[in-house]
Amino acid sequence: MSTFPIGHKPNGTPYTVFLIDDSLTAREILKRILLSLQFKIIDEADNGEIAINKITASKMAPDFIFIDMEMPLMDGIETIKRIKPILQSSRIIMVTAHGEKEMVTELLKLGVNGYIKKPYDRDTVVKRVAGIVGRPFQE
Repeated sequence: MSTFPIGHKPNGTPYTVFLIDDSLTAREILKRILLSLQFKIIDEADNGEIAINKITASKMAPDFIFIDMEMPLMDGIETIKRIKPILQSSRIIMVTAHGEKEMVTELLKLGVNGYIKKPYDRDTVVKRVAGIVGRPFQE
């Protein structure tokens, strides 16, 4: 059984994360939670357009991408549609203040790995990422 933190791969290296959210406060809260789990935050963007530009310019391939649903210039759905073909192996988690069934269905069609509702609750974030990486949730 692995004794690595949830934020680490089975080989012991940290999972990398790219945060896309127009709210600096929301990004900071999520960043603190993820850092406490020993994920490595490799970049951030405050909208989808900036995120796409950063991804294509840097050739980064984060393990996880957290994308806010509602952002200026390019919303989360459009951002996912543009990122998914470029970063097929990245796990995408939609971040939203909403939980409507139609939206969740749309996200699943897009191949999103999960979603987390705002405001952030540490246990919910931990459970969601632990489930995605196939690790039991324990405090």
